[in-house]
Order: sequence, then structure tokens, then C-alpha cells
Amino acid sequence: MATLVAFATILIVSCAGRRPVVEFAKVDIEREALVDTLLARDAILESIAGRMSIRFESEFEEVSFTADYFFAAPDSFRANIRGFFGSVPGSAVSIGDSMAVFFPSKGTLFVASGNTGINPVMGLWIGMDDLVCALTGRTEIDLERDSLVGFSSEGNTYELLFFDGRQFRRLSVLPSAWVPNNIQIYSQDGSSMLDIGYFDFVERGGIVRANKITIINPIRGDRVEIEIEKEIIGREHPEGVFDLPIRKETTIWQLNRGRHDD
Repeated sequence: MATLVAFATILIVSCAGRRPVVEFAKVDIEREALVDTLLARDAILESIAGRMSIRFESEFEEVSFTADYFFAAPDSFRANIRGFFGSVPGSAVSIGDSMAVFFPSKGTLFVASGNTGINPVMGLWIGMDDLVCALTGRTEIDLERDSLVGFSSEGNTYELLFFDGRQFRRLSVLPSAWVPNNIQIYSQDGSSMLDIGYFDFVERGGIVRANKITIINPIRGDRVEIEIEKEIIGREHPEGVFDLPIRKETTIWQLNRGRHDD
């Protein structure tokens, strides 16, 4: 309980200094310098914590909830779903390509690794790694993996097109703040696979961040809307925040096991 109280206090203090950002001045920059700038910005976003409200909908379902979240680079993430009076009915922890979702009241643990298709938290065809990347606002450029095959400037945005050998990723960046306002992922045949939009920008401690994020899977029609309520950057997380203690009597479901697995 003390950890939760301290965390809430830090969040309140962090939000006091934020201010809206509505203008992004045009800045001339070369492609190599822009990539270096984006990599440097990702390095600043190595530790993030906050609170978000999230709404998701698919053809068959619509659900909303609020969660406290923690991120540590390169790929550790935790979300504590908030219930009545501050209770935590469920927690999701993702590290690398492995993910676990625990519902204590039901005594149920869902475990997934690799590309399992349906997200175990929301039932949508959107991967947890996509959600984490969208939420943190990191560009996740990997120069050993990604080839920069396109670079252009239109209006007040720069656009970079990367290809990793399997799919294309188009990154739209707002100048002066060097913050993404749109990320799109395409298959090799040009089919849109994922569309991430950033809106309602604010400045927190000299870093421009989006308060609203949308994630759309055009193929499935899945849609996620995220609103950041509070956020801090660069603070040390509580010890063991990415641990997920499980009771012995918990029922475990392996989501990526086939029907013929033992």
C-alpha cells in the first residue's frame, strides 16, 4: 500500500508542470541527423510510469478500463488494471516476446510467448509489443534490422520509411519536438496492418508527449483508444515491479499451445 501511495503522489506532482503544445515549427534536417535525433529521444524514454484509460472495440466486443503502467527499456512492461476503490483485479506483465496476465480473484493465469495472434488482455488481434510501442511513443528504430528506404518532408512533418525484410514501417515525425504523430505498418504487398495515431500533445519536463493514442488494425477492424491521465519519465521503478507472484492453486492457460500439444 505504501508503494501505491508514493506512486500516486509522484504522479500528481509530475502533472502539475505540463503544458499543451499546439505548434510545431518547421525545421530543416538531414535524414541521418533525424534518425540520430529519434534514437536519442528513445534513450530518454527508458523509464516511464503512469496511468491510462483504455477503450477497445472489435466487431463483437467493447470494453473500457483504467490501468497503472510501468515501462523499462528495452522491453519490460506492466499494467495493473484498476478496479473499485483502488483494487487490482488483474495484472499484465510483458518482457520480450513473453507475456503473462493474472486475475487473482479468478485464480487464473494466461501465459503467451511469441506471436500468438489474439491479445490475451483484450481479445483483439493486436500484439502486446505493438501496444507497448504505441504507449511509450518510442520509435524503436534498429539500424541493424531496419533499412531506411524512404525519406521525405511534406507540410510540417517528416516521413521515414523503413523495411526490415518482412514489412514496411512508415514513421511520420513532427519537427522541432521530434515526436511521432503517426506510425503505419504495411505488409510487403502494401496491405495496411497497423495504424497508430498520436494526438493532444503536452510538454512534460521538456519532453513532448501525446495524451491520446489510437491503434487500429484495419484488417480485423479492431480499435484501441488510450488516454494518458498521468505520467512520469525517468524515475526509478519500485523494486520487483515486473515480478508477478502466483499462488500454487492458480490455473495456468498456455495461449500459444496447439491442440495437439501435451
